[in-house]
Amino acid sequence: MSFIQRDFAWFLLVAFGLWWFARGKYALRMAVMLATSLFFYARGHWWFLAIIMAYSAADWGTALWLERTQRRRLALATGVGFNLAILCFWKYTPLLVRTFGGDVSLSVFAPDHWIVPMGISFYAFSGIAYMTDVYRGVVQAERSFWCYTLFTAFFPHLVAGPILRAKEFLSHLGPGELPERPESPLEGAFLIGHGFFKKLVIADSIAAAIDPFFANVAHPSTVGVWSLPYVYLYALQIYFDFSGYTDIARGLGLWFGFRWPENFNRPYLAASIQDFWRRWHITLSRFLRDYLYISLGGNRCGALRASVNLMITMTLGGLWHGASWSFLIWGGLHGLFLIVHRLWASTRIQRALAGMTGLGKALWSAAGIALTFNAVCLAWCFFRLTRLGESLTCVRKLASFEPGKMFVGGAADVSLWLLLSIYAVAVIAISIFTKGKSLEHALEGMASKPFAKGLVLGSALGLFVVSLLLAITGEKAPFIYFQF
Repeated sequence: MSFIQRDFAWFLLVAFGLWWFARGKYALRMAVMLATSLFFYARGHWWFLAIIMAYSAADWGTALWLERTQRRRLALATGVGFNLAILCFWKYTPLLVRTFGGDVSLSVFAPDHWIVPMGISFYAFSGIAYMTDVYRGVVQAERSFWCYTLFTAFFPHLVAGPILRAKEFLSHLGPGELPERPESPLEGAFLIGHGFFKKLVIADSIAAAIDPFFANVAHPSTVGVWSLPYVYLYALQIYFDFSGYTDIARGLGLWFGFRWPENFNRPYLAASIQDFWRRWHITLSRFLRDYLYISLGGNRCGALRASVNLMITMTLGGLWHGASWSFLIWGGLHGLFLIVHRLWASTRIQRALAGMTGLGKALWSAAGIALTFNAVCLAWCFFRLTRLGESLTCVRKLASFEPGKMFVGGAADVSLWLLLSIYAVAVIAISIFTKGKSLEHALEGMASKPFAKGLVLGSALGLFVVSLLLAITGEKAPFIYFQF
């Protein structure tokens, strides 16, 4: 089930109603949350339940084992190995068979036949983080199997994150800790309305404009077409699509009483590739840093080893996204960018430029933002097009094109650019009005002011209604990160 399916509205109404009815009854409320989450995940593919329950049992049991054994490294290796083995089987078997076994178009491993369980990458990483935290003594092992299963399966964050840590969710599921009422329902409503607008109006409108080009990037019909505006638009599409999902997930979490970390912080305003990864898919970035990069040695073993660790981390992070070598290249490019940034940051000229003030500082920051954005867009070519030949064709068309075909097809859709411009102006205006505060802090004092509260609630409802009215008719495109 997806947030944008019509059935989800009825599901949410029932789930929230049962949750509200069960207030004050801990066991009943836990049962409602777990049952509705498992129904949400398994609807349409009931065998998914076997996988998520196996993950929950293995991770829960491993954590308890870690606290009771002297062979803690063996216990951790067993738990992490189980998570990765199941993940790799479901995600990478078709890739390996296709690479070493030839044509699989008519076999069970063909993309049309092979089904990757939704969200498996996300709850596998959450489990690995949990077991590692128990191993490191950051958290205690959860005694209740059902609490841990709810941590794994709770439907708002299940399919595409955010990737939560035990302290951010699991620690709030025990008796006396489980929320009894929504956390900032006004903020939750705005996040949900904004998330639907991002997905149904902006991301899907961009998709309708650019999908024909990417589907035919190597076809004679697109010979001479400039790919740059399409790549720029895809960068915006994946941001609005994924951040829209995250907004809805975080808003639903608030309605059920949980506050979860932000996953995006205006990533395309990053002035360096390192800054970009502090702003983009933040919960994945911190996972890769804390549980892979640091575990490999981080930057504690010299510059060369740090560069190797960066490349390993980013290439594996790229491969995590899907069963295609192009994802490996995407991750490798970001690893290379981070290494170059690291070397550049150690030079005297960089320190001198970073120390500028006034106009010079503003110009240098603008140059950094432009360079970072274009580097990220170059890598997006390999993310969007999972066939290597098509990715390289797209890269070639960044510089090789016919002047008369610079802006044609979807890239020349004036209404789309107008929509993006209006949204950008609105965001800038709101940022000025709120003095750049986060949504949480901007709404802190509004709940007690009837006019402000009504304005925000009206805006949330308006965004939701506009999203339904302006949504592209026909079958809704799934969230991009559902495939991961």
